[in-house]
Amino acid sequence: MTDVATSKPRPGSSLRGFSAPLLLVSGLVLVPTGILLLFGQSSAPDDAAYVRMAFASVAGSTLAIATVLGLLVDRILRRASWSTIGLFAVIALVVVPWQLRIISSTGDTLLVRLGL
Repeated sequence: MTDVATSKPRPGSSLRGFSAPLLLVSGLVLVPTGILLLFGQSSAPDDAAYVRMAFASVAGSTLAIATVLGLLVDRILRRASWSTIGLFAVIALVVVPWQLRIISSTGDTLLVRLGL
């Protein structure tokens, strides 16, 4: 009998079968865009539509923040290389403030649209 060597993925290269780039693209672009399209308004919006769109925007931004921070924590816990951790830290340092600014401007926009 011969011993067949199996190739195992490098630790930290995937998260439960999903690759990090796939999770980043889906968590930062696909799912938030889908949420916004689902709750968007194609006709003249009323007050309820403005609130729905604002909550959809906040939900998409929250998902983006959770995705980036979750991948960063996953890479740290799996003891990935320093370059990988640094890359995910830089991505998190760009995405988190950007999404927090979007959440803040969404609240301001909602108040303006509702006339409050």
